[in-house]
Amino acid sequence: MFNLEGTPYLLDPKASEQVRTRLDAIEERVSLLRRNGMLTEQTVKDYYGEKRFEQVAESNAIEGSTLSAGETELAVLKGITITGHDPAYTKDAMALDRALTRITELARDTEHPTDIPQLHEVHALLLGDRAGAGIFRKERVTIRGARHTPPKTWEQIMTMMTDWQSWSAENITLPAPIRSAVLHAWLTHVHPFIDGNGRISRAIGNLELIRAGYPPIIIKKKERDRYIEALAESDEGGDIRSFLELIFDRIEGGLTGLELSAKRRQGFNPVVEKIRQLQEKQLYIWETGVKLLASIIGHRLTQLLEPVGGAATIRLYDSPLDLDDYQEVCGGRSVSRSWAFTVRIEIPGVARLEKLAYISHRSNRMYQAMNLEGGPSLYWSSKNPANFPKWLADGENSPFAMELTAKVGNGDEWIARLADDSIARVQTTELATKIADALVGQVGV
Repeated sequence: MFNLEGTPYLLDPKASEQVRTRLDAIEERVSLLRRNGMLTEQTVKDYYGEKRFEQVAESNAIEGSTLSAGETELAVLKGITITGHDPAYTKDAMALDRALTRITELARDTEHPTDIPQLHEVHALLLGDRAGAGIFRKERVTIRGARHTPPKTWEQIMTMMTDWQSWSAENITLPAPIRSAVLHAWLTHVHPFIDGNGRISRAIGNLELIRAGYPPIIIKKKERDRYIEALAESDEGGDIRSFLELIFDRIEGGLTGLELSAKRRQGFNPVVEKIRQLQEKQLYIWETGVKLLASIIGHRLTQLLEPVGGAATIRLYDSPLDLDDYQEVCGGRSVSRSWAFTVRIEIPGVARLEKLAYISHRSNRMYQAMNLEGGPSLYWSSKNPANFPKWLADGENSPFAMELTAKVGNGDEWIARLADDSIARVQTTELATKIADALVGQVGV
């Protein structure tokens, strides 16, 4: 269904159908926003202006920068070195801002697809006066922490990048989210530059989206593990499904952000701002409660598994909800599934069990049980054998409870929706114990 011939990637018919379904939902949402006048060229430009420094800060943070969005804004606008940080991070912020500004200018040309000259131009801005700016490398490179080895010679790089450019030209009519994901992942696969490959790949991915009238996406530092894992899957086996899923999630997040941006432009309201400050505190309490729950689950699993030579690994994803997402779920509206933490259980001679706890808005049953109070809930999912989406909701097969939430501002007591749809109130330690016991009970099933 999607022509990925000539790329390092494959989509089997079933995965292609699932991708098409997800993409159709995104395009329908985009169409509705355009009909309502919320996705004009000006609104996208305004939204990018609001997110400009966050985008620079987060993209650089994936590569190790420690500058916040506010510090990035100071560095870019004032040209000053931020005290307490490596001076190179200030230089990187200013360079990436110049590159992303050029991206928005290139996006106005809708007739010419992304090509090597555009890539060289943006990369030269990104690296500035550093060696290798805007030039394909002749040296060998390795990707830290990755098993994939990029092409070793300049000739190999030129061959692969010529294929990249040809595919871009031949598939100009493909949906922008597909082009964005493929050109982005393919660039990181080739790693054509001596430095700046991740940043240029994320910039080029956004060029595709902005050119098609989508808001730019931000892959945040907190998503670095998921981002690297998805790229590793695409590098090693040509499996781009997880990466497509991440890009789709971030596009939906960008659309939500644009909607909120449009509403905020209606005017400053001090009452609304006060509520936002309160919601920030509530979000912090929720995040703290989730992390504590995950930690106690991990501790209980270790107690259960060590006697039989087993092990449990808990991976926490940092700040899975931002404030905009939190406001949406509190309003009972959907956001892209935000990964909270994963659990992996390994026991010698027994099939490995992997679960993802993700966050979404409360179900109608929970909403009623909470006296019509909206808020976030935790749900469980398991690995999808078809791998798109990567995780499938557990539903009634969830460990102990299908849904978990807490009253706004309360991190000590959880409210659980059980498999029979009944509601139970459970303290954190008791809940973690019940979940851990249920997880061990599911091993090998």
